[in-house]
Amino acid sequence: MNGRVIALQIQVFETEKSEFVEVSKVKKKATIVIVTICVLVVIIGITLSAFSSSEVYRKKKASIMWDCSVTCMGASTSEKYVVNYADSKVISKTGALTIQNRNDFDIVVHLLCDGEPEIVSDKISSGGCYSFLQVATDKEYTVGIHAAVDTKTEIKVFVYDGKDTEPYTK
Repeated sequence: MNGRVIALQIQVFETEKSEFVEVSKVKKKATIVIVTICVLVVIIGITLSAFSSSEVYRKKKASIMWDCSVTCMGASTSEKYVVNYADSKVISKTGALTIQNRNDFDIVVHLLCDGEPEIVSDKISSGGCYSFLQVATDKEYTVGIHAAVDTKTEIKVFVYDGKDTEPYTK
């Protein structure tokens, strides 16, 4: 009888051991699945982050965009502050206009609208943006640009309807 008890104990031990091995294998597989899912989530997050900061995304996100680039018609001096005006008119539907400086120099932007006081931005650094947050909606604005550059220098400026403050990347 003693031999039978030992045989039953060995059989129970082997059954428990095989169940432990199976549970251990399941835990390892579950860990691998969880780690794989986490890696995929991180990759998707990085991809979405890169896309959301891209120029393609910004253009799709902006409901309306105007190219208000101008050619400098006269150089500013300490005695003469020159503002060059774009031919295009901009109209805000959102109450905000964002200026994007696509130059390697600083600019100052002036917004002119009939019946409204002139609005002047702070200095917009190279590649930077500035948002005018309280512009009149459904009114035409003329964009004027001041830059300390030589005559005939191209000044590249884009205006977006809405608040968009990410810097321009070349």
